[in-house]
Amino acid sequence: MSSAAQQINQIANEYNSKLNKVAPKAVGIQLALMAALGLTAIVSFSILRPNNSVVYQPKVKYSEDEKRPPKLGKGLTSWVGPTFRTDEQQLLTTIGLDAVTYLRFLKMCRNALLVTAALTCAVLIPLDVIYNLRNVTSKNRNSLLILTISKVRGSWLWAHVTMTYVLTAVVFYFIWVNYDQMVKMRWQWFRSDEYQNTLHARSIMVTQIQKRDRSDEGLFNLLRTLQIPYPTTAVHIGRKVGTLPELIQRHNDAVRALEGVLTSYFKDPNRVATNRPTMRVGGWMGMGSKKVDSIDYLTQKIQRFDERIEVTRQGITGAKPENYGFASFETVPYAHLVAKKLEGKKKGDARWDLAPSPQDIIWDNLTMHDNSRRKNKFFGAILLLVFCIFYLIPLAAASLLANLSSLIAYVKFIRDWQNNYPTLFAAFVGVVPSLLTALLQLLLPVVIRAIASMQGAITHSRADRVVTARYSAFVIISQFVIFTLLGVVVQVAMKLYVEIDAHSSASEIWNYLKTVPDTLQNTYIIQSSYWLTVFPLRGASALFDLAQLIALLYVWIRTRLFGRTPREIREWTKPPEFDYPVYYSNHLLMVAVALVYAPIAPLVPLFGCFAFTVSYWVYKYQLMYVNTTRVETGGRLWNVCINRVLVCVVLMHALMAVTMGLTSNWYHSISIAPPFIGVFVFKFFLDRQFSDRFRWYVPSQTELAELRTHHADARKNRLERRFGHPSMFDPLFTPMLHRKIEHLLPTIYHGRIDQTRGTLEGKKVEQNKIGGLTFDLLEESQLAFDRNAYLHQRDEDAMTISSATQLHASPGTGPGMGPGSAGRYVDGGDYFNTRREQYLQHGASKNGSPLGTPIDDMDVPNELSRMPTGGTMGPSSSTDQLIQYPPSYAVNSFGSQPGGSISRYAGHHPTSSVGSTAKYPSVAPSDREEEHLHEQQQQQRRMSAMDFGVPLPSSPHANYSAVSRSRTPSPGPDQAYRAARDPRASFEAAFGNSLPSRHAGSEQPPMHHIRQGSLPPGPSPRSLPMGATPPRPIGAATPPPFIPHAPMANSASPFAAFGPRPTGNGSPRGYEEPFDRR
Repeated sequence: MSSAAQQINQIANEYNSKLNKVAPKAVGIQLALMAALGLTAIVSFSILRPNNSVVYQPKVKYSEDEKRPPKLGKGLTSWVGPTFRTDEQQLLTTIGLDAVTYLRFLKMCRNALLVTAALTCAVLIPLDVIYNLRNVTSKNRNSLLILTISKVRGSWLWAHVTMTYVLTAVVFYFIWVNYDQMVKMRWQWFRSDEYQNTLHARSIMVTQIQKRDRSDEGLFNLLRTLQIPYPTTAVHIGRKVGTLPELIQRHNDAVRALEGVLTSYFKDPNRVATNRPTMRVGGWMGMGSKKVDSIDYLTQKIQRFDERIEVTRQGITGAKPENYGFASFETVPYAHLVAKKLEGKKKGDARWDLAPSPQDIIWDNLTMHDNSRRKNKFFGAILLLVFCIFYLIPLAAASLLANLSSLIAYVKFIRDWQNNYPTLFAAFVGVVPSLLTALLQLLLPVVIRAIASMQGAITHSRADRVVTARYSAFVIISQFVIFTLLGVVVQVAMKLYVEIDAHSSASEIWNYLKTVPDTLQNTYIIQSSYWLTVFPLRGASALFDLAQLIALLYVWIRTRLFGRTPREIREWTKPPEFDYPVYYSNHLLMVAVALVYAPIAPLVPLFGCFAFTVSYWVYKYQLMYVNTTRVETGGRLWNVCINRVLVCVVLMHALMAVTMGLTSNWYHSISIAPPFIGVFVFKFFLDRQFSDRFRWYVPSQTELAELRTHHADARKNRLERRFGHPSMFDPLFTPMLHRKIEHLLPTIYHGRIDQTRGTLEGKKVEQNKIGGLTFDLLEESQLAFDRNAYLHQRDEDAMTISSATQLHASPGTGPGMGPGSAGRYVDGGDYFNTRREQYLQHGASKNGSPLGTPIDDMDVPNELSRMPTGGTMGPSSSTDQLIQYPPSYAVNSFGSQPGGSISRYAGHHPTSSVGSTAKYPSVAPSDREEEHLHEQQQQQRRMSAMDFGVPLPSSPHANYSAVSRSRTPSPGPDQAYRAARDPRASFEAAFGNSLPSRHAGSEQPPMHHIRQGSLPPGPSPRSLPMGATPPRPIGAATPPPFIPHAPMANSASPFAAFGPRPTGNGSPRGYEEPFDRR
């Protein structure tokens, strides 16, 4: 053996000896230190919480009554009981589904790692200990490596391979069970009043609209060409706002600057500072600028912006249209069906998506063209790659510190440090590397989010999904894969240096390089000790999030060293938003480490289970009492995280295969192939079972009949108000000052002070008008952010509730139907078939229909055969039978000829339209009165027609307008009209899928033979006693006059009405009501 080889072996032996002493001690010190810091954080939180409710429980004040968390007492441990007792169903109401999804993910990881740790520690640790005691000398093992696969060889390795199979099955089980529960909670959220009453939930967003279609009428015609079998209630095209958003932002920045200047200038309310504040403007990097009076300059700047914004807003109405628009539907399922069918397709040269919440939209990216988006994605990817490469430099330093023990034989001062201060050296190796990697993670999410926004993400939630995917991938690759490889590179470089310095031959160097794979295996197994120091740090950082000591220190510094403006105080008192992508990514790194090391180092999943347990209870309290969700997405990050967990399982298989190849034989690595392939098979069945149900809300026909319908969107301009650019409606900032400095304003502004009372966020406040500006003067009691204003900011679509009625009540108000009838024409026609046929003839209606929307078998696509079905279940109902066999759809095989037989659709339960109003008391009084008046008038006409033997209408050739409620006949048949007469062909041509069988059920649906002019079975008309028969004078020459409708506002448009249609006998049909059809 050469002297160089002997030197290398001596170095390796010294390294292993030092490592055996350092690693266990470093883990012990880190564990003790983090436990002490965590306990300190809990005690500090318990002491500080009762007297700092603004920091530790702001949601108690700002939440809605039904979403307010349980109140906490003043005791030190009063927070423990409510946090532990509140179950998931209560959390759904109080914190929302996004927060519950995050907690369920933590709980799933905790439970999976608990089972994993129990299995590996009970089976693998005893086997590894027995093997090490029998076959490894005490000099080459330590108290940590003896618990790993590090020295295990031979047939003993198959126990670890078998455990890989078992752990894969454990992960699959927990993912499947929790995914099933998530689908049920998603549907519970879909059915909730909060979701059903939001406008964006029943709207679609259209982007990349061509110039020829950039108008309300053009968008309407574009929808009509798609022959969507669900009427729209309103359409809205976006308008160019030009520089208005920038002007508003600069105006508000100037107001903030003026508030800061005046607050500092009037810091002492008893006297005015001698020198007025000044500032430098213009120039470049301080050169060529001039000094101006800050107060005068900012005041004039605000006044100029006020004037420009007012002029710009007045000119927006007639501005050029943008390339995006929105369309709303009567119910939520209609929008989901349309968005699902058109997802990812460019129908009519436009892109179609389910509309996001207006608060979620990144308006600057909404108008970005596809070419610009592709270019930005390319350059964004390059920018992200460059940043990640530079990010590896400090990461390499952290890896070097984590492997500091490997440099003892090469660097003298490190060797002296370890010999003279072994405890301090062990503490440094155990604490500093993990702390440095944690600090490096603070900057990365900010950069990735900025790049995602630059690449054209349309919504914040979509950007969050991008950040979660990219950040988690980068963290796993950099801090796990590259971190391990850097440790190997350090060791190999050091040993090559020794070989070359000893003038070894090329063959000797080559023989050494053959040992690099063994070095790699030893390195990633040895680095399991490093990850044992990371998990206690994660638990302690979670407890520090609970204590919020940094937030308290920040507030104290700003209070003592800087003057706080009233606006800053109000903004700081609002509950902070929870950054889901960052927390998800950090937890995914913990999952990756725990799963990858589970079959080779069983202590790692045990420490990971402890970290997830602490995180679950800490963030449960945080989400209940402190943090809020920016925009509720219904847990859309769930499937993103589940995909990453499956990637972690693949990494576990890969590392186990490498371990088998390095320690035994590379052919033995093939034994890992079955669970590896099983991941992809599991992913296929997981998507097939849950993907559609998770994303889309397509209920059964029975449930669809009970849903609420909205048909006043166009009349009340809801779509324009909700999806108009926020710069058109957002109020400008008004300078806020403390009330106690009111008497000092005349010292800086000359002229008369007008004292008035104005409105700030719905509350009366004192206002002073002086110097051309209006100042809001706030008392100390008004400095906290107003609760009503906060709720208004978070509830964009509250006004939509006023238009809600029940869909099954709509047929009851249609022509020829008494209250509570099944929704059929008296003369035997099927209302739903007729209504749908009418819609297919005339296309999408801009204003909707007062009669509802057809929901017979022709309107139910084959998605329902894979969607959760059942009866009418509310959010609080049991969801045990949510996923069951698809319903059967009864159809009328006799068509809709007068006097024929009709059938009730499957599962329909007639309900009185009177009861529908009582069931949903949120309907606005104006809408209830309007619906009641309309229903009374219809009932009187029906009774009058029946009394004189006049047959009630059944013709499908009419279009109905929700605005005018008047009949607008078809413009006449043409080629498109004749094609639209075949509903199935139109549906399949529009969406490309076959419809369900016309007779899905085996039994014939109940049939009711009704003679012309009679009512179907069901409750009698409201104006007659139950069971009474209306008088029918025979031989009446003329029908009684019809009672006209109360006039309603309607704007003329090319598609709102057509000319009168001839009857065939030479006389025009001039009836004004939708039921007046012969």
